[in-house]
Amino acid sequence: MGFLKTCLDFLSHAAFTSFSPFDAVFSPQQPLFVPTPPAKYSAADFAGAYSPRIDPVRDCVYPALRYNGYKPCNNVSRTCWQRRVKFKDYDINDDYEVTTPFGITREYWLTVDQADLRPDGQPKINGVALNGTYPGPIIEACWGDKIVVHVRNKYRDNGTTIHWHGLRQLYSNDMDGVNGVTQCPIAYGEEYTYEFRATQYGHTWYHSHYSLQYPDGVAGPLIIHGPTSAEWDIDNGPIMVADWLYNTSFAAFNCEAYDCGNETPPKADNIVVNGIGAFKQSNGKWTNNYFKTMFKPGKKHLLRLINGSAASSFVFSIDNHTMTVIASDLVAIKPYTTTSLLLGIGQRYTVVVEANQEPSLYWMRTTPAAGCSAFRKNQKGEFTQVKETTSFIAYEGAPKLPYPDSTSVKHKGVNDTCIDESHISQDRLVPIVPWEVSAKPTNDVSRGSFTAGYEKNANPDLYPQLPFKHWLLANSPTSQPLWVNFSMPTILDPFTNPPFSSITRFEQSYGFVYLIVDGSFLFNPDPNFTAIPTGHPIHLHGSDFVILNQDWKPYDPVNSPRDFKFNNPARRDTALLPSGGYLALAFKPDNPGAWLMHCHIAWHASSGLALQLVVRPREIPGYNGDLLPVQLGCESWRRWDNRDPIVQTDSGI
Repeated sequence: MGFLKTCLDFLSHAAFTSFSPFDAVFSPQQPLFVPTPPAKYSAADFAGAYSPRIDPVRDCVYPALRYNGYKPCNNVSRTCWQRRVKFKDYDINDDYEVTTPFGITREYWLTVDQADLRPDGQPKINGVALNGTYPGPIIEACWGDKIVVHVRNKYRDNGTTIHWHGLRQLYSNDMDGVNGVTQCPIAYGEEYTYEFRATQYGHTWYHSHYSLQYPDGVAGPLIIHGPTSAEWDIDNGPIMVADWLYNTSFAAFNCEAYDCGNETPPKADNIVVNGIGAFKQSNGKWTNNYFKTMFKPGKKHLLRLINGSAASSFVFSIDNHTMTVIASDLVAIKPYTTTSLLLGIGQRYTVVVEANQEPSLYWMRTTPAAGCSAFRKNQKGEFTQVKETTSFIAYEGAPKLPYPDSTSVKHKGVNDTCIDESHISQDRLVPIVPWEVSAKPTNDVSRGSFTAGYEKNANPDLYPQLPFKHWLLANSPTSQPLWVNFSMPTILDPFTNPPFSSITRFEQSYGFVYLIVDGSFLFNPDPNFTAIPTGHPIHLHGSDFVILNQDWKPYDPVNSPRDFKFNNPARRDTALLPSGGYLALAFKPDNPGAWLMHCHIAWHASSGLALQLVVRPREIPGYNGDLLPVQLGCESWRRWDNRDPIVQTDSGI
């Protein structure tokens, strides 16, 4: 025991004694330093994020269906919505233009007013916002709900309206929110109530259709919960991408109307995602100001992509991740996978992304599309003020770094060509609910064919104080740009043709109406217009349309129809007219009303590149019910405009 005791005594002494030769000078040796583990991302870091509030199973309520024994089934399969044993489900296969469940009423209040907007830390001149924020609040409902939105205008300088982008507004043309077409602008200090039923489902956005107000901040996401064509676990909500100008858009438009040298057309200053953007400082470094969203390892995440830009399309991608695309605009499609998507202005895609990578941070990239974006570049063609890494995903449990380490994340290169998914291949956007299109249109296609043209000379008739050349959709050498009359919307008088109203009427009540939008010359030579090859995102109100074809070549009335697709072609509400080529569309004339079709480049729409499609005008009054709110709104607008006249400097839309 003596030897053992000696060893124990030695070890005991050694445990508390320093072996340093400097014991006489320094304090005893301290325990070895153990670094604190790096902080990791958790759900708490995303509390209050810009995400949906409605749970499809818990919060989507159908009193009549519940009374008849229906129960939610979206938790069993995302393709299912409401189920009753031995009865037909409400699900992804229902034709929502025929079958829609009756939900409840969802009510919202929005105020339009001037706001101090600094998405990237830099002040915007004369920013305007909804409830003081950009983007505006997420408006949510469930398939079949009645949506009621009270909009008050507290912005003294302008009127306002709110358009619900992509919603059909079946039986509610007066709720489409286009001043000069479906209502007068909402005057300062006044309120207008929009009421409509969500017969479609998916996600979209809402924005002002008053002149150039939406690029100044009057826009936000809208979600209508319903079935989807693929399974997912977590809804990460909207990813709303936009170009951003520090100047007011009304001033920037001057560089579209008049020659500003390198600033023509107007150039955006930055890219923001859900109202957040990094800023390039004078030292060349970027601020750490990025939108981020959380992924849980092993889960499938639903992302709702929106392009709310004034003039830029983007190619969206996520480093090291594949996307399963399940909807284009408000149309559910057969799922397909891709690593990147062209997101045109006004377009939306619903994608599912599986969190199957090493827990880390990964960039979400919004690459400006070549040929259809407007940012400043240097002589090498490189962007000087923006970059494509604009937001990122953070895996739960990943190191809590301010942004991804781009040197350690492999980026799968993307094609930044300005080309629609349906143009790449019609097989990419295959609707779940099929449409079979007749090869015989119900209209005279020559009357439904338009050139996206540009005037050769300044037009003295529209804004005589400072005339400029206008964009327009021309059907003949005598066509004029659209220039709405704020005080007399078309819906109140759908039978006359005021000057510059650009109205085309369709009396048909069956079949399909064909529309051709060409980016070259449908009538040549022409003394008044020229065609400038550029891509135009064309948006139609009041109906989805099928894409018969998109082509880089000009339209040939004899040969081009041979390439049309009639068997369940791609269907949506916004599609790209290829630069110098054509876009062939077809829609059902089953929604009487005055509907706008326009380029969604804000500068082009304000210039006049738009027209009105008045569908079945004789049926508009009876189909849309009481138009008294429109009439009262117009009386309020006229009183205010008489007291403080508005000088209309653009098309008004």
